[in-house]
Amino acid sequence: MRAITCENTISRRSSDLQRDPTPQPRAGVRAVAAIVLLMSAGWGCADAAASGARATEPAASIRIVATDGVYEAPHRVAAGLRHIVFENHGTHQHEAMLVKLPEGMTPEAYFAAVRGGSTFPEGALDYSGAGLTAPGESVEIWLRVDPGNYMVVCWNGKHATARLAHRLTVVADGTPDDPAPKEDVVLRLADYHFELDRAIEKGLRVIRVETPGPSMHEVDVFRMRGDASIADLERWYEEEDHARPHTRPTPADGMGGMSDSHDIHRVGWMRRNFAPGRYVFTCHLPLPRAGKDGPKLSHADAGMIKEVIVAP
Repeated sequence: MRAITCENTISRRSSDLQRDPTPQPRAGVRAVAAIVLLMSAGWGCADAAASGARATEPAASIRIVATDGVYEAPHRVAAGLRHIVFENHGTHQHEAMLVKLPEGMTPEAYFAAVRGGSTFPEGALDYSGAGLTAPGESVEIWLRVDPGNYMVVCWNGKHATARLAHRLTVVADGTPDDPAPKEDVVLRLADYHFELDRAIEKGLRVIRVETPGPSMHEVDVFRMRGDASIADLERWYEEEDHARPHTRPTPADGMGGMSDSHDIHRVGWMRRNFAPGRYVFTCHLPLPRAGKDGPKLSHADAGMIKEVIVAP
């Protein structure tokens, strides 16, 4: 989820990024929903452990649990393709995005740079993650991580006053990649629309997520309630972004998704159960503004929003 700016939050701007994993200037505005919670030891201890015995078996799945205050997650994982299980045990919608920090940058420094007006702190890279997920829901994703220092953050609403930046070190210890699942459907995040290569059938399904570009994109999957419309979802989303009280009943539940990555060549997978019903796929990364006084528009405004029907 990529939020528009709101008062008293750390804010971060984004614009379309091309097929270059180097950060480029961003023109839209995203509300940062992360406050640094220093947790356990620093980076060095985990790096030192990498010099020990080399792993020969695939790593166990990485479990990340979001509450309304912290993440419960490991502080050290092996580099490579990793299977992540994200669970929301909180009372609000949450996500779990991985941000790789450059050498020497702490989470505190990252957010200090954002508060100081940096649209994207130099050297920091988005590494995808689990998209917006409703309370009580979970989603599985597979993504590739490289050695380095990371933090796991939630960009939703005004969470900067309450939570969380979980520190994570990725080490090259020889652990084999987790096996990628066999996809049931391929989803392409194009400029500016979603392309599904076939219908999503009910049941536990794997979606392979590709980004042909040239821009960065994300996908959040919502299961619609009752006869709620896309307009209802967009109204709710804007209120959620700005941490404003919701004026109407919640029209949909976040079912997870995959966050954006600076390296759009990378493929990800998500797995979850799809009950029969109406779903909406959205990308809310901001579009570049037409001047400082131009309207704040997202990729969804440019057409990157799609209703999907899962048949009984």
